[in-house]
Amino acid sequence: MKKTVVTLILVLGLVFFAKAQSSINDYKYVVVPHFYEFIKGKDAYRLNTITRFLLRKKGLNAFMQEEIKEKDYKSNNCLALKANVLSINSMLKTKLKVVLKNCDGDIIFESKIGESKVKEYNIAYKEALNKAFESFDVINYHYTPNKDIISRADDDTSKAEVTAAKVEVEKLKAELKELKEEKDKAVIVRKKEEVSEHPSLEAVRNDSETESYLKAKSITNGYELINNNTNKIEYIIQKTGMKDVYTIKDQKGIIYKKGKDWIREYVDGNKTVKEILDIRF
Repeated sequence: MKKTVVTLILVLGLVFFAKAQSSINDYKYVVVPHFYEFIKGKDAYRLNTITRFLLRKKGLNAFMQEEIKEKDYKSNNCLALKANVLSINSMLKTKLKVVLKNCDGDIIFESKIGESKVKEYNIAYKEALNKAFESFDVINYHYTPNKDIISRADDDTSKAEVTAAKVEVEKLKAELKELKEEKDKAVIVRKKEEVSEHPSLEAVRNDSETESYLKAKSITNGYELINNNTNKIEYIIQKTGMKDVYTIKDQKGIIYKKGKDWIREYVDGNKTVKEILDIRF
């Protein structure tokens, strides 16, 4: 009877760890916070730093929150698991366990409870944490890209970019309003020739033998504007949710359509600058 019970426990344990292994392999990173709820202070007793160290020792790509600079994580934080250490109430022992959650808050892995009988917290916490990490020994971690997780980048990035774009547009509107109230004169900039009060783009095309314009190449949530002569990306523009209005990535201002013309408008010091661009979609 005892043999049967032991066998059943082992089987259930293997099933649990196999499931955890399969799930953990779907995630590329693990992010460790600077604070744990059960203890006061940033990186108290260096438990957060030790957590990162032990995760890396077990083969996982672990970072403290501000350390992670990878571009794919910036555009899709669902690639990472969030680590946490929980304290289990006990009168005579220090008990800790490690929990890894995904971006939806679902528990992907939960370690066994690590224990320590030592009274000094500085030693007890570290001993209990090390014992909790023994659960990771049966997990042969190897990152395997998961299509469902990777595909979330487009949705999450688009929402973030649209929100940022709207903020940029509102900021620009406020700046323009302030300039008008101060009665600053707008300066209209046109490369190579003067602009009449209401010109059309067709009237001011470059008449030189080598015509210069911007080719619009569609990308996620916007376009790359490429110089037709140099093939250099001059601007990356992003949708704002408003028709024919775009923000410019990593540059000031917006690009919008007025009549037949595409105009880049931005604030430079105390002046509003407008440039008419030849954009071809």
